[in-house]
Amino acid sequence: MIRRKALVSCAAAPVLVSLGACVVGGGNPGKGQVTSTRGSGHLIFGNDGNIQIMGGDGSGRKALTKVPQGGLAKDPAWSPDGKLIAFSFSPPLPAVRGPGGMLPLPVTDVHVMDAGGGNQKTLIAHEAPGVGYESPVWAPDGKTLYLTYTELVVESNIVRDQVVEVARVPPGAGPRETLIPNGAFQAVSSDGKLLACIVATREGQAILISGVDGRNPRALVPAGQMEGLTSPRFSPDGKQLAFSAIAPSAPVPVPTTPARRSQGPLETLFATRVASAHGLPMDVYVVATDGGAPNRLTTLGEDNPSVAWSSDGNRLAILAGGGIYIAGARGESLVNLDPKGGHGRLDWKLG
Repeated sequence: MIRRKALVSCAAAPVLVSLGACVVGGGNPGKGQVTSTRGSGHLIFGNDGNIQIMGGDGSGRKALTKVPQGGLAKDPAWSPDGKLIAFSFSPPLPAVRGPGGMLPLPVTDVHVMDAGGGNQKTLIAHEAPGVGYESPVWAPDGKTLYLTYTELVVESNIVRDQVVEVARVPPGAGPRETLIPNGAFQAVSSDGKLLACIVATREGQAILISGVDGRNPRALVPAGQMEGLTSPRFSPDGKQLAFSAIAPSAPVPVPTTPARRSQGPLETLFATRVASAHGLPMDVYVVATDGGAPNRLTTLGEDNPSVAWSSDGNRLAILAGGGIYIAGARGESLVNLDPKGGHGRLDWKLG
């Protein structure tokens, strides 16, 4: 494990910006036609601290969780068979100090529930105060979870440092296996052969791609080339990786009143440029997994967009502060399904 200087806020979740509903084509507001929503399936995502579900055509939006005030559920992921949803959950901070006057530290566990929201339970629990298991991703066989592990290092009741790594953990009581030190926001290819993640270096952020065991890593987007990198996702055929980044000369969203929650430790460490009051404008990009220059798909100028592919690889879903979008795989015929967006990662299940 590699320790990094702590850039820590004990609250969680990004500030949101609302752009309002719009229909766009080729990434430009007010143009184009709506993409087909037949066989739209279901999207799952975080909003207002809870996990929500919505049809891929924008219908039937509802909450699957009801977290206590001050808690945060985010980053849901469908199990390979579509029967379960894993997600990260941070309970409210205790109102009292711990032994020896210790300040309460945030923790994050991985929870799991049925596809309809029932039978919610803890799947992977934190071992100590200040430990978090974030952004769960299922292995294709459903037997292992890939996570971002975080641990606050406290000395004399002051947070001095933070450990961040991409790890592999079997559900239950299995040991954590470090795969990419200093990595976060991991993704696994549908064939279970490749792993991608964001790493923070002295030169800036980079996107690494490696074997699923973390071996033979290479920089797909070199350090310092782009800023605000987040949400890498493999296309179903494994030939492309979609991700979000700060976009030069992107439209600037109209500011609104900030949400009640602020950035959490993981988001602060890996996206400090995005953690301003209303977020810097970001867009969705795609890059070939065998190398090459990233290709910009949208010109939304959105707040912290995250992406998910349809299982046929023909469409992308985008979750952001200004809405939930569906687009073609090249960014064409983009439609805002719902102007009320969300936070963190989203996942998409067809059928």
